[in-house]
Amino acid sequence: MARKVDHEQRKREIADKAIRLFSQVGYDNVSLIMIAAAAGVSRTALYQYFCSKREVLDAAIVRVTDDITARCTPVLVGKDTAVKKLEGVCHAVLDVMFERKEFLVAVFDFVIGMVRTGADMNANIRHFTTATRTVLRRLVEIGKQRGELPEILQVKRTTDVLYSGFESAALRIVIGNETDAHAAKVRFSDMLKAISAWR
Repeated sequence: MARKVDHEQRKREIADKAIRLFSQVGYDNVSLIMIAAAAGVSRTALYQYFCSKREVLDAAIVRVTDDITARCTPVLVGKDTAVKKLEGVCHAVLDVMFERKEFLVAVFDFVIGMVRTGADMNANIRHFTTATRTVLRRLVEIGKQRGELPEILQVKRTTDVLYSGFESAALRIVIGNETDAHAAKVRFSDMLKAISAWR
């Protein structure tokens, strides 16, 4: 009797193998044949799941954003203050980032390669980061409404500052300046304390 294939699981496995290759040898240097070999599938089988390297990368990005959503959901449904939820969301995102260093390296490599060709990556990056930015913005709005955050704070600027902390952490992870999440979490907690206390 033939074994039933879990196609979603197989897609995740292929994407994981591809990310490892992208991070080790660079996105431009990886072929679909290399991805198929690394994943232990034929090229024909690979085409049942993905038609291009870009599709594989996009699937990996979706997987990581889904992971972030899954980690943030329990924080958001809890009974903590908006500021405490902000801290919890920031810590959850950082946990995923530190666990997925290969993914960050692969994405940095891809984005830098695209920028070299003159591509504007802003829209692509915003597309995949909208959910996180929206959660941050909403929590800042709620924090202001409840008096947990100063009324003088501008929601968009505060959201941008918090999000830039993720960008900074991603760079530090990729270049190897930081190897565990603790220091990054402390920076976010300190930033939130400073924002909360500012009058």
